Amino acid sequence: MNTVNRFEAGQDARMSSVTKMQSALEAGGVILIEENGEGPGVRLRKAREEP
Repeated sequence: MNTVNRFEAGQDARMSSVTKMQSALEAGGVILIEENGEGPGVRLRKAREEP
């Protein structure tokens, strides 16, 4: 949790830790949106419908 707190506060965090946080968020359904003229952002992936 200390890594997340430091990252949220804008302090230094190891790149390997940032990569692991990103992977965990994406595995949980979060999509990270790159800068697109309105700033970066996030959204949740749509649930897949089962056939």
